[in-house]
Amino acid sequence: MFWFVLATCSALLSAASAVLQKKILFRLNALEFSFSVSLAVVLLSSFIPFTTDVVSLPSSTLFIIIGKSILGAAAFLLVMLSLQHNQISSALPLLGLTPAAAAIISLLVLGEGLLFIEWLGIGFVIAGAYLLERKPADTFFRPIGGIIRSKNYYYIYGAVGLFAVSSVLDKLLVSGFKVSPPVVLFYQHIIYALLYCAVLLVRRVSVKEVLRKSAGQFPLIVTVALLTIAYRFTQLEATVLAPVALVLAVKRTSILYASFFGGKLFSEERLATKLLGALLIVTAGFCILRNVG
Repeated sequence: MFWFVLATCSALLSAASAVLQKKILFRLNALEFSFSVSLAVVLLSSFIPFTTDVVSLPSSTLFIIIGKSILGAAAFLLVMLSLQHNQISSALPLLGLTPAAAAIISLLVLGEGLLFIEWLGIGFVIAGAYLLERKPADTFFRPIGGIIRSKNYYYIYGAVGLFAVSSVLDKLLVSGFKVSPPVVLFYQHIIYALLYCAVLLVRRVSVKEVLRKSAGQFPLIVTVALLTIAYRFTQLEATVLAPVALVLAVKRTSILYASFFGGKLFSEERLATKLLGALLIVTAGFCILRNVG
């Protein structure tokens, strides 16, 4: 059961990171923060080449790491955009929609049948998402329209799909190809930083100005970077020991921790109702154990 301890540690560390991310996003925009924290992560993990062989990788494996890192970087930026525009207790629980989405796609596209427990999980997801959006004065159907039409939630929906593919590739790398988790993280962090830097340059944003703005948030950014390294490492280590679906189901409990503590810290509205919705979505992840993020 050591995998469970690792996955739970990853969830707690991820939740702490999410709360601090929301705090920083009051000062920096999503792209500025994503670049700054990725650069900090690269600097903090620069010891890895001195302790682990990072160059003896087949080219095919390296291409998979690069591809999955690009997907992960895009997903992380989308989550930051959602956190920037939404309350943490509204945005983060929607990351738990992935298992239900994957199950429905498998049913419609691949013709895979669903077990009763999986249909139950889909029901939990629908009920949970409904509670996240419902306000006291709403009519019955208004929350459904809000979930579908809200542009701010589109960021999360995009991240859900990207994280799904990225998580499966994580499993392939560390369990199938036996790549050391620190090696995966080393390349991943570099690609994140390079990609965000490229986006800044394309948008004609001064990297020097972004670093100047980030200096005021330096202690928090370094803390987030350390938490990021820790939760990604513990998640990868857990996937070595257990099926990725189980690991990710436990990891998704971070949604509850972050929603509760973040909601309290930022005095967010309807917190009790949204926590109940988050609980239903997290529970659905244990009902639909598929190899997705």
